[in-house]
Amino acid sequence: MMILRTMDLIIASRMDEASMLMAEKIIDLYDFNRLNENEYQKDGFKLMFIDDLHIYHNMEKLDFDTLIFLSRHSSSAGVKSLTVHSIGNYRKAELGGYDNKTVLSAPYEMSSSLRSIKELYNDDGYNITFEATHHGPYTKNRSYFIEIGTSGEDWHNDKILEIMARSVIEKNVKRFRSGIGIGGGHYAPKISDYFFNNDINIGHIIPKYVSETIKDNQIIESIENTENCSFILIDWKGSPSRLRSLALDAADKCSLELIKI
Repeated sequence: MMILRTMDLIIASRMDEASMLMAEKIIDLYDFNRLNENEYQKDGFKLMFIDDLHIYHNMEKLDFDTLIFLSRHSSSAGVKSLTVHSIGNYRKAELGGYDNKTVLSAPYEMSSSLRSIKELYNDDGYNITFEATHHGPYTKNRSYFIEIGTSGEDWHNDKILEIMARSVIEKNVKRFRSGIGIGGGHYAPKISDYFFNNDINIGHIIPKYVSETIKDNQIIESIENTENCSFILIDWKGSPSRLRSLALDAADKCSLELIKI
């Protein structure tokens, strides 16, 4: 039986303070209707609270178009950032999900959320960027994380909370062509910069730190798990030779444009 796409599901974890604060801001700002103690709804969105940490909350296929996970962002260097990223693992699953397995990305919605953050935030205190694909949960729905980093001061910043809420609910989804990113560090700076200056959408991003262990089939899976993928955007200098070779092979095998930056 075909599952009809009805609306987006926003997921907030009670074990994540930033997640809860973003959810509360969405409920207050948009006057969401309370359905029960765990669910709220308004227009094309349902908001659901879960008790466990979202990165471990694996799910089967749900009757929603896109899952949007609200989350804190952790940085050992204390980098203040507002980020989005696709879900999955290119190596051992140490933070949820499955080993060497990616989830369906949501390039149109995720990219539109990041553009919205960039448009709404007019200061230089936060790094606004994609992150490479990482951590769980595993789900069969199109999905992405939207995160505030990196401390309680940031999570309680009312201005930032409103920007993130608006970037979930009011994002102007652009149906630009979509692709995957390869290379660079975890925050994929060159890929993020190129994205902000071009009419494209990004799904999965494969960082250089997995270049020695990633398999060709994982790159193919990332392409297949990025809706309507038509190109590979590669940080050429930020990719070791093995990763470059795998990217070239994948582009040829899948008949995709290879954009070197």
